[in-house]
Amino acid sequence: MTQPILPTSQRPGAAPPGAALLGRILARDNLMDAWDAVAANAGMAGADRLSITRFARNWEERVTALADEVRSGRYRPGRLRVRFIPKPAGGQRRISIPTVADRVLQRATLQVLLPRLDRKFLSCSYGYRPRRGVAQAVAAVIRYRDRGLRWLVDADIDDCFGSLDHEVLTRLLEAEVPDWRVLHLMRRWLEAGAPGGAHEGGARRGIALGMPLSPLWCNLYLHEMDWTLVRKHWPLVRYADDFVILAGSRAAAEHAVEVAAAALGGLGLRLEPAKTRITSFSDGFEFLGVRFQGDEYTFTWQEKRITVQGEFNWLWGQHISYEY
Repeated sequence: MTQPILPTSQRPGAAPPGAALLGRILARDNLMDAWDAVAANAGMAGADRLSITRFARNWEERVTALADEVRSGRYRPGRLRVRFIPKPAGGQRRISIPTVADRVLQRATLQVLLPRLDRKFLSCSYGYRPRRGVAQAVAAVIRYRDRGLRWLVDADIDDCFGSLDHEVLTRLLEAEVPDWRVLHLMRRWLEAGAPGGAHEGGARRGIALGMPLSPLWCNLYLHEMDWTLVRKHWPLVRYADDFVILAGSRAAAEHAVEVAAAALGGLGLRLEPAKTRITSFSDGFEFLGVRFQGDEYTFTWQEKRITVQGEFNWLWGQHISYEY
């Protein structure tokens, strides 16, 4: 893939603004924390068949060598190991597993970039963000319900992760990441993780589920949709690529579908017609593994179905989880 011509201030040998960013990523303490997180998350070996257990035998030497490769420009991502796992609602999901070394480096990058980018994201976004999650998203849906917004768009983006346009995502990253070396790393990971290669017009699309950075990339990409909807005063609750738009009437919900479709179209994405619908709390719907019906919500905890009536109950909310 042809790399874009960099401005003089961002060429190798120059001292670009934000040059300390890579240094923070490769700092020993940050890499140690990244290794600890990867080891705790376990997971299978990548395409090189090097397991967490084997990596752990001399992890300090491996992490030091990894940092040296990045600093010298010799680093190249390994191939991804592809596996298919069943989805909770049926079908299969493609998971692309980086090598342990690549997971450590991506995790180290995530630890530095997430606080920087998270400040940009809106309060309607709940997935893969510090101190936010499914329980907070469910509480937001209930707050809107209790304000009288009893209609909603239950939306599904057609193959969201597999359809993100690399050119669009790269532009968004360039606006937020001031170090060309970090951008170069992420371009390499994007290319390695594109599940479908080049698509219409030669555009490269898709990011790999399984990369530590993929949820952050998705949030940055869909932030553009968030902003479009929120500035038009649509009540939105989004968790990664799952979202609902709340409305006071069916007619308002029908209009919200049009607004959301237009916002996604501007990003090269589209709603999945078969899985996007207008519904209400009276009719019931499921969002993030929680069933909403009337003034109740129901979820599964320890193989038991728990039903809560009325306003959000934080005691039970802490047990709500969602398998993406």
